[in-house]
This record gives sequence, structure tokens and C-alpha cells, in this order.
Amino acid sequence: MLIKYSVRSFRRYLIMDLLTVLQLAAVLTMIAFSVSAVSLRLSRYTPFKDEFTENGRLALIGSFAHDGDLSGSFSMINTSEEMSAYLGTDVKALGIHMCDAYIADRNDIVIRSADDELIERYAPMLTEGDWFGEGLCAAVTENSEYYTGDKLTADYYTADGTKKTLELTVTAVIKNDAKLAGFSGDNDGSYKDTFELFYRSADEQDGKAVILLRESALPEDMVRAYTGTLLLNYPGDDDEQLISERLSECGANYSLPMPDLDRTSRRYLSEQLYELLPLIVILCIMALVGSISTSALSTREQLRDYSVFTLCGLRKNGCILIGLIQSVFSLLLAGVISAIACAALTFISPGRFYLEPDLLMLLGESIIAVLFIVVSVSVPALMISRSSVKELLDTD
Repeated sequence: MLIKYSVRSFRRYLIMDLLTVLQLAAVLTMIAFSVSAVSLRLSRYTPFKDEFTENGRLALIGSFAHDGDLSGSFSMINTSEEMSAYLGTDVKALGIHMCDAYIADRNDIVIRSADDELIERYAPMLTEGDWFGEGLCAAVTENSEYYTGDKLTADYYTADGTKKTLELTVTAVIKNDAKLAGFSGDNDGSYKDTFELFYRSADEQDGKAVILLRESALPEDMVRAYTGTLLLNYPGDDDEQLISERLSECGANYSLPMPDLDRTSRRYLSEQLYELLPLIVILCIMALVGSISTSALSTREQLRDYSVFTLCGLRKNGCILIGLIQSVFSLLLAGVISAIACAALTFISPGRFYLEPDLLMLLGESIIAVLFIVVSVSVPALMISRSSVKELLDTD
């Protein structure tokens, strides 16, 4: 019966209730996108947090070091063991490999392979398919014009110049604006010396599409070498100056000690959170003030209804419960509208609007929802409890 009265009350004061719903939906939508922006950055830091917080270096290896054909001393470095031998210390390397392979008549495509650990820890945003399975799977960027299920034939060369072929199956298509781990990143003012150096957008690969393979699935005789951005971890008592010089000799045009990178990265993430905090506070205040105003006006309009309910035998607590149910209706409707708005904005402009449902976003949305419910119930409760039935009936 209370639900029935709540529905009738909602319909009777539809305009007032819809204004409340739209205001709440706007706040929920803004919270969702604001929190997701921070979550997106955290999603690129946490997968490799162990590497960032241990001793080592992040090294940017320019593709020019290979002259495009994997020639030179660096072509010998394709594993952690080879990197250890070259640097003279026990090194764990994690990154991307340049492969001496190509698709016939497709000069607009480059083939790279990723270390298994990198693939398992981080997956970019996909438009379709599943991120790597068993066998010779290939993940391709959207601009490759390949789709899941496509069969590709790649030609490659062995160390002695023998030409061979590789049969690949496309299992995933990567969004053009997705961030790829291990590809050379930008060291601009916004991301200077942070973990963002380990990433680069799929559509920023010199205008070429990317075919990404799993390193362990490739034949041993395919010539390949580390390229892009490498995470190198080694014991803390090594000669940093010597390691930096050796990296430069093998094609690293920039390298940064991990402690420095992690310190800058944490500052960068903290700044993102600090920028978000005032916005969340403002949105909470907006939701609070709006809820107080609309609850007071709505309750004022419904005081006579509550008096009639009271005369019919309903206690004041029951009247307050009707207001609570009505507030829950408004919250659910606002949630639906907010979800539709978020989905529409992400679909229309995925590059500008990013949504990542996670615990952080759930916390932000929950805070707004709890504030709305508490205020929506408290204001009517105070107004009803302080008035007698006669006073309620005399309300204009």
C-alpha cells in the first residue's frame, strides 16, 4: 500500500520530481566520468607496480637503432639472459620485440611481439575478440582492417637468410586510441618521466597498423630484438653510470632510474586525485543543497496529503516511509538516466569520454546516493514530526 501511495505521489508531483531526478542524474554522470579518469591512469600503473618500485631502469630504445632491418649489436639482445650478459648484471627485461617479419603487400603494418608476462598483466581496450589464447594468436589494431577470425600469412627470415612463413589467427582487435604497453611513449610536459612513458596510443605508431604476437609462441629461428620501452630490473648495488652508458651504446636514446620514475609517477597520480577531490566535494554539495531544496518544496506540497494519510490511520513514520520510497524511485530513475547518458557519451566520443566501472567509481556514486537518501528522508521527517494533524491540514 505504501508503494502504491508513493507512486501516486510521484506522478502527482511529476514536474518537481523529474527536476530532482535530472539534477541527480547529472551529478552521478559527472562523478562517473571524473572518477574513471583517475581509474584509467591507475590501471596503467598497478600492473607493473612491482617493476616500477624495484631497482632498475626504464629505457627507451629507438627503432632507428635497428636501421629497420635488425642490424647492429642490439639485434643480439632478445631475452633477459642476453640483456644480462650485455649489461654485466642479472637483469629481468620486460617489453616489446621488433620482428623481422612482414605481411606481403602491406607496407602500412608492423609486426611486434610482447613478452608473455606483459600480455598477462595488461590488456588494452578492445573493440572485439579476446586478448590472446593458446597458439599463434594475433591482436591487431583497428586501422589494420583485419577482424577476429581472419587468417594471416606472415613471411619471416631466419638468421641465415632463409625465408619462412607463419600462419596467424586474429583473436582480438585493439581500439585505435587504446594505450599499448611497451611501445615508445612521449616524454612531454604532462607525463614527463612517469609510468606513461611505458605506453603509446595505437594510432601513434608512425601512421602504421600493428600486429601484436605472443613472444613465446614464435619460432626460435625468427630474428627479433627488443625495441620500444623496456622495463629493466636488476640488483641495487650495480654501477648505474656503467649501465646507463651500455644502454646508450645498444640504442637507448633515453633511460631513467626506477626510483626516480616511481617517485614522479606517484606525484603525478596524487595530482590527479587532488584535482578530482574538489570536484567531488562540489558535486556532493550540489547534490546536498539540491536535495534539501527539492525535498523541502516537495514535502511542503505534500503536507496536506500526509495529514489525510494520518487521519486515515497511517502514523507519521508511515508518511516518512512514503517519502523514502519516493526518494528511492527518484534515485533508481536517476541511475538509469545516468547510465544511458554515460553509454551514449562513450559511444559518441570514446576518445574523450572513458568509463571504467570499478570500486572507486562505485564509492563515489554510493556517497552521492547515500547523501541524497539521507537528506530526502531527514527534511520531510523534520517537517512532519514538528507539525500536528491540524497544522498539516491548514497548510496551503
